Amino acid sequence: MIISSTMTAPPYMEIDVGSEIHAVTFTANSEYLVSGGDKVKVWRVKDGREMATTEASAVLCLAVSRDGRWIAAGMLWGEVIVWDSKTYGKVCTLKEDSETINGVDFSPDSSRLVSASANKTAIVWDVALRKQVQTLPNVRFVIAAKHSPHGDRIATATLSSIRVWNSNDGRLLVDITEGITPRYNGGLLWFNNHLFVIARDKIKEFDASTGSAVSEWSAPRGDWYSCITLPHKGEFIAYSTKRTVTFWDTSTHTQLALIDHPQDICSIALSPDDRFLAIGGEDKEISIKSLFGIAHDQVADTEGSLTETITNSAHQTHHALANRALARAHLQQSGLATEDADNSIKIRPSVNGYIAKSVALISGGKKAEGCRAYDLAFRHCDPTDVDLILLIKAIIVFMTGEHRDAISRVDDLITTVEFNSICYVVQAYMYLLLGNLQLENSNYEGATQLFECALAQVRSCVTVGPDLSAISLISGWKFDGLDIMIQQHLCDALYEAGRTNYAGESLLTMVNTLDEAVYMSGPLIKWVSKWSHQYLSAPKSDGNANSVQRHETPTQIPLLREWAKATLAHGEWKDGLAAAASFTHPRVTTYQVVCERLVAIDHVTDAIDCFHDMMSELRREVYMSRPMTEWVSDFTQRCLSAPKSNGDTTSNATRGGTSSISLLKEWAKATLTHDSWKHALASIDDFTVPRVTIYRAICERLETIDCMTDAVECVNQMTSELGGENNLHDERLQWVHDFRRGSSRKFEHLGNTTMDAQRYDEAISHYTMALSLNPPSPRDLLIKRSKAFLATRSWKEVLDDVNQAITLDPSSPWGYKMKHAALHGAGDYDNAVDAFEVMLSKILESPDPDIQQHGDQYIRPSSTRATIRKIVQRTTRHLPLVLINTTTGRLHDRAEQTSAFEALPIFNELVSSMTTRIDYVRIKREVRQYFRYVMLSHKWENNEPLFHQVVHIAVYDLGQSPTHEKLQMFCKIVRDAGFNWAWSDTCCINKSDHFMLQEALVAMFKWYQGSAMMIVFLRGVRSPSHRGALVKSIWNTRAWTLQEYVASKVIHFYTEDWTLYLDLQLPNHKESPEIISEMEDATGVSAEQLMGLRPGLTSIREKLRLASTRQTTLVEDAAYSLLGIFSVTGIPAIYGEREGSLGRLLAHVLAGSGDVSILAWTGESGSFNSCLPAHITVFNGPATSHIPPPIPDAEMERLVATSHTSFDLDAALRLYDRLDQLSAPWFAGIRMKLPCFAFQLPPLRLRSGRVYRVDTIAFGPVEFKTRQDLSRMKALYLIHPWLDTILDRDEMQSGVSIDYEFAQPLSPHSDDEEVSNEEIDGDPLLVPEPESPSSPVHTVPLDRETRARRLVARLRQPFGALLLAVASVDRRVVDYRRVAADSLITVHIQETVSLADLLDNVCTLDVL
Repeated sequence: MIISSTMTAPPYMEIDVGSEIHAVTFTANSEYLVSGGDKVKVWRVKDGREMATTEASAVLCLAVSRDGRWIAAGMLWGEVIVWDSKTYGKVCTLKEDSETINGVDFSPDSSRLVSASANKTAIVWDVALRKQVQTLPNVRFVIAAKHSPHGDRIATATLSSIRVWNSNDGRLLVDITEGITPRYNGGLLWFNNHLFVIARDKIKEFDASTGSAVSEWSAPRGDWYSCITLPHKGEFIAYSTKRTVTFWDTSTHTQLALIDHPQDICSIALSPDDRFLAIGGEDKEISIKSLFGIAHDQVADTEGSLTETITNSAHQTHHALANRALARAHLQQSGLATEDADNSIKIRPSVNGYIAKSVALISGGKKAEGCRAYDLAFRHCDPTDVDLILLIKAIIVFMTGEHRDAISRVDDLITTVEFNSICYVVQAYMYLLLGNLQLENSNYEGATQLFECALAQVRSCVTVGPDLSAISLISGWKFDGLDIMIQQHLCDALYEAGRTNYAGESLLTMVNTLDEAVYMSGPLIKWVSKWSHQYLSAPKSDGNANSVQRHETPTQIPLLREWAKATLAHGEWKDGLAAAASFTHPRVTTYQVVCERLVAIDHVTDAIDCFHDMMSELRREVYMSRPMTEWVSDFTQRCLSAPKSNGDTTSNATRGGTSSISLLKEWAKATLTHDSWKHALASIDDFTVPRVTIYRAICERLETIDCMTDAVECVNQMTSELGGENNLHDERLQWVHDFRRGSSRKFEHLGNTTMDAQRYDEAISHYTMALSLNPPSPRDLLIKRSKAFLATRSWKEVLDDVNQAITLDPSSPWGYKMKHAALHGAGDYDNAVDAFEVMLSKILESPDPDIQQHGDQYIRPSSTRATIRKIVQRTTRHLPLVLINTTTGRLHDRAEQTSAFEALPIFNELVSSMTTRIDYVRIKREVRQYFRYVMLSHKWENNEPLFHQVVHIAVYDLGQSPTHEKLQMFCKIVRDAGFNWAWSDTCCINKSDHFMLQEALVAMFKWYQGSAMMIVFLRGVRSPSHRGALVKSIWNTRAWTLQEYVASKVIHFYTEDWTLYLDLQLPNHKESPEIISEMEDATGVSAEQLMGLRPGLTSIREKLRLASTRQTTLVEDAAYSLLGIFSVTGIPAIYGEREGSLGRLLAHVLAGSGDVSILAWTGESGSFNSCLPAHITVFNGPATSHIPPPIPDAEMERLVATSHTSFDLDAALRLYDRLDQLSAPWFAGIRMKLPCFAFQLPPLRLRSGRVYRVDTIAFGPVEFKTRQDLSRMKALYLIHPWLDTILDRDEMQSGVSIDYEFAQPLSPHSDDEEVSNEEIDGDPLLVPEPESPSSPVHTVPLDRETRARRLVARLRQPFGALLLAVASVDRRVVDYRRVAADSLITVHIQETVSLADLLDNVCTLDVL
């Protein structure tokens, strides 16, 4: 160690300031010095020239920014003035509410300035903005304030405490109960993470992170103006007292040097380049002294001490001179050294004198003389010292450069002397020096071998005696820690040789064998830090590819730990991490090792800060890896479990504060990544933070990662562990409530998310958890959960929730809305509608305008009911008047049919389901579906159940009889087929009600047409049935069954034992080939024609022919059974009029259609009109025999062409016009107006068999037969009524409108088109399309002349004439009657009859 001495350092420069100096400081570049007193002045260091003087007074403290931009001074009067250091112009004045500014200091980035004031605060200023940004409160006036080297903290000091603050947010980090002695800014210093202060008569060192005391040592008594300052590297500390400056080793706490000052000292400062010390005080001068010699090595101090001893001694001693000669030789002062050695020998020849002379001569390059001088030492040595003298001789030889000879000499001594341990040490040192030479010459392998030899020798040494100190003094060799020194050099050599792995292993071996105290000594630990940094930063290859990737070798992590241990022993962790940026392994690994080391040395706060820095840099994918999360969990757990350090209460306070909370959160984050919360809780018994805080961190983390169920369970366990909510104080209780509310909201959010994703069970679970946490507004949650239950069709649960919601808020409509949905889903439509109506009333009653607006989107149930009833009425209007309810077997009129529908669940279901829009299509579909009915087609039998027999009894309750069974089986089959309604003409027509009967007769065809199905009961056909039975069945002979078959779309045939005819398992027998074939056989009409028949006045003659083959029990039914086929209305059903009914029907058809083919028959005339038959059977044959046969087109063209030679065109045109102007036949009552050609007959001649013969001009001889006696008749006429045929008209004209009431009705099988209210009210009916011909007819428009010529050609064709007789004559009218001929009267107009004559015979007759 350096020997403590008192010395007067030679001044480098003295500057006369002219006034008392209270503060001095250097600029950042060390080129200028700033002084403060009455003024602030700037001086140039190299020559003491004054550079500037600024206006200021009573300056107590100074600061210069590190970027050299600002100079700041604190005043006695409470002001801080800032100047520009280049222009020296004033920048600003920062005024505090204080009398005195005791200290100022700039932040490292020069952006902020902190001032220490007497008003018990430290103020932080933003220099650029010139405003105050923070206030740091203290209990007493603040003496000093300093920024940390990194600027992240600020230390303030008072007479009773030292505080460390976070410079970003002003939080108090550490509070140290220790005051400082000086009253101004000089008693407080930062160095790395440590604070140095002057406290009473001691210099004390504190850890700034924890506040714990690191070291302290006694020093001269200080005063108000005492100051301390440190050089850049912190090897020593300069401390000023009243008139002295002492220098102290910061590692050993020993005094290095002392400087006396002639006057009281007020301030000292070290230049940033560590070259100068400035002293200012009351003598109005600044002394600038060089630091050279103050921190010199041991030899220089020894030489000085000996010189002082020799100078002060009355008699010079040969020992002192010999020792000073050795010291001067080592200082390369060979001349002075030789002189001292000679003087020592002169005083008294001795071994020391000659050895000193030898060393002095050799150091001066006189090796031979030195060796001779050394030989003389043997003359004066004690025989017992010979071996030692020989060993020193070997050292002298080595010093002359004879290395091999020297080592050989030591080898000889090792083998011969008893104290060979000292020889091993000396030889080891020789190998060390030789290895260093090889190392300097880049011979790394040679150096390695020599260092290994040195290490082997030093390890062979068992013990050394006191002579080693003498050898050290003589040779100047340092033997302390020789083995460590050798190992250090060996590591260097191995590394430089590229044997990096071995180098690393060597260093680890060295540090593992060292005593901890030795290892932690300043020089060694710094070397380990530097060497390991080099190793970890830039790999050297030893030819092995694996050697470059050292992060994969076993030595990497241990060396990283040693680097951290060494680096953190003498520096701040932030500096170390900054330097580690060049390391080749992952950055996170460095962070981990540094954190672990800080915990190991109980710098827990620093460890936590380091950890947080690491987390801020860490990528998420790295953090979330299992190894990383496990390390974070373990590290944070160790930090949180760290024991108290040296009574460090500040550290414990910090751990319980913000830092520990953030650390705890990281622990929870990492631990819960791979472990359950319960297991995590079980591992925290030794945590230093309160258990409730741990619970909170776990709960909050579980909430963050959406493990909400675990979070709630955790908070419940915490509450239970603390004795329930009643035992929680306000803050904890509030947190529990807040957490539960937050969790409730989170569960609600999760419920909303899963609800949107249609994961309803999860949504229910989330909403249930949210409700279990006593949310402030459970109503909304109940509504939401009810929606999730609704989606899962859990009706009871929905009702439970909505009933609770309604109880909580009866005025809200939304609970009733969900209640309606639940009841609707459960099928309780009546109560669902009630709930909906309550909802509507709540909307109307609500004072909230937003809720009221919702009312516009809903439809009141009354409106829906009205719409359904309209559609029902519209539908039932086309149904039979009375139907059988197949479920009850009772008869229902239309009102009862409507009531039956309204009594169904579907009615209220429709009302309940249509809350915002009336679905007309669905209503129609449901109504039609319900009102589908099935018709029975059968032959009436005896004892059929009639209306009056069934109206008060169910069909199923009728007594046993074949006809009753027929009706019952029919209803059962219809019911089992899924139809609600059935109709039978036996009991569903009240024949005693004339109006009902009349409507039924007219509408029956429409009813069959609108039925969903018709069931044909084939009495007399038994099973198993066979083809042909249908043709022969009595059903196929009945008149009514014709229209039933034609009208119905779907038909099923059943035998008399109610099995399907021919066992046809088809949906529609009418489309069965078997049925079609039999119906063709039965009717004589092709299937296409039969299927093509439509109701109305088309295909009249074909319909009459089909009807003529059918039988009826009542004569009138022959006509009434055709009312529907011809769509005839306005004909009353008059049973008893017999054949008159047929006449009225045919008159209506003829008048409506103009189809005179109705008149083409032979047989008996009817009572209604003589031109109409008495029996329909007359139509059982073709009508074309009466009507002129058609002329083929080619023949017609020939006739028209030949008529040009001799043809009365004028007469033909007049004839054509006359006929064209005639109307179709029509009726006035029973009188028929019949347009025709009428030819009066001359007297008849009766021949045998009632055959009459007559010769006519128009026709020639005519013969016909009739049962009537024609002799009494006044006048007879043959007429030609087939005018439409000969006129070549494209269409039949009629002056009478057709009643289309029996057009196609709406049926359950029609398309579901949208229906509006107007359509319901107006009940529009579609007009049926006219019957299409089997093939399209393409007509070419004919001119009038051509039509006339064609007319003439047709007039010459044979035709069936009608025989009329004059019935009566009055003044105005002649009435005629048709004389029924027994056979066809076929005639043709003779060629001799002129067209003019024919024109005269055109007339319209009144036929009775």
